[in-house]
Amino acid sequence: MPIRGVILLAFFVASTPICFFRPFYGILLWIIIAFANPEWYAWGAGSLLPWAMLVAIPTLLGAVIFVRGWNRLATREAVLIAVLWIWFTFTSLVSTNTPLFAAHASDTWYRWQFVSKILLMTLASMFVVDRFSRLRIFILVMAGCFAFFVLKAIPVMILSSGTSRLYGPEHSMISDNNDFGLALTMTLPLFLCLAQTESKRWVKWLFGISFIATIPAIFFTYSRGALVGLVAVLSMMILRLKQRWVIAPVIVLGALIAVLFAPEAWRERMDPTREDAVDASARSRLNAWTYCWRLAKDFPLTGGGFEAFTPELFERYAPDSRDVHGPHSIYFGVLAEHGFTGLLLYLTLILSCFASARRIAKLARFHGDDQVARYADIVPFSLVAFMTSGAFLGRAYFDYFFAIVACIAILKKLSQNEWATNSAAEREFPQERSRAWVGV
Repeated sequence: MPIRGVILLAFFVASTPICFFRPFYGILLWIIIAFANPEWYAWGAGSLLPWAMLVAIPTLLGAVIFVRGWNRLATREAVLIAVLWIWFTFTSLVSTNTPLFAAHASDTWYRWQFVSKILLMTLASMFVVDRFSRLRIFILVMAGCFAFFVLKAIPVMILSSGTSRLYGPEHSMISDNNDFGLALTMTLPLFLCLAQTESKRWVKWLFGISFIATIPAIFFTYSRGALVGLVAVLSMMILRLKQRWVIAPVIVLGALIAVLFAPEAWRERMDPTREDAVDASARSRLNAWTYCWRLAKDFPLTGGGFEAFTPELFERYAPDSRDVHGPHSIYFGVLAEHGFTGLLLYLTLILSCFASARRIAKLARFHGDDQVARYADIVPFSLVAFMTSGAFLGRAYFDYFFAIVACIAILKKLSQNEWATNSAAEREFPQERSRAWVGV
């Protein structure tokens, strides 16, 4: 194992007791492992260790023992995640006991375990993040992981003149260029939010530069789905945000950088008017979507369970049985694997987040809480990116998506508690009004 692997291993071993006694530290470390995959920088044997488990187990145990306030899980989003988790378990039980789907039963349960870990840590985040200062750090760490990737990609984009595709860290959920493009599109609103709300000048500049650089970075993932998401997010920002006259020139600058560096290969790939616009990738998506729809029509309640994308099933339901692929869509993926019921629950969770964010922003302005209002206005744009780009990518169980859901649920619960406390305090002590965005 190289020296950096030894250092990383020593760091994680030393962090284990800290995760137990300081569960919030464990949540942050989990986020770094999920998004940055630092273990793969170790190489050798160190990359084979269960890093996430080493962090998750003491964090969860510490949360149960030391953290108080189970009412923080009493939000609509937390309940919907729990219901969705129960439904995933039910569809897994049904599919593995259905002869048609029994062949991929082991894959179904493996995937169920993977998704269950994400949902469990999402709920743990909602429970552990108990004040605004921690929510701020939570978002800073998430955005910081991707700021690192974007800033590291700037020399690559310049030296290659955009001919080199950008990829995420190896062996991660964002290693593919399409998934990396989706993640960057989801992070773009967070960069804007932090550039506007952070008090330290160097932090504002860091995320402001990251915001501008992310626009060409999304271009040079060569992901058409990410480009669709980018257009949707930037359009929504200009239409919905009051700071549109400040944001618009920044967006134009980022787009101009991308266009100036865009090579001919990129222009051809993104051109919808070219003769071969419906290429093999597009045909594969149409084939997969038709497969999902036909499978769901036969099993409308529970679908085929996790990993229901096998050659045998494609032989039965797909127009082209030779083209066996994943769903290429968060919506069709959930539909095929968990039926119309699962898709309804999934969409309800997303819509619940938008409704909560809108209400938070409205109440924040009523209470004169500009900081909360900014977060509530901008963070949901990450969901817009996920919904639009995700329509062409099979990342329905993306941990980043659930982290954004957690942010909105945490913001809602914390702001409600603070406003209720402040109202009571103002009735008793009208001259005092506390703020809680500083100090952990």
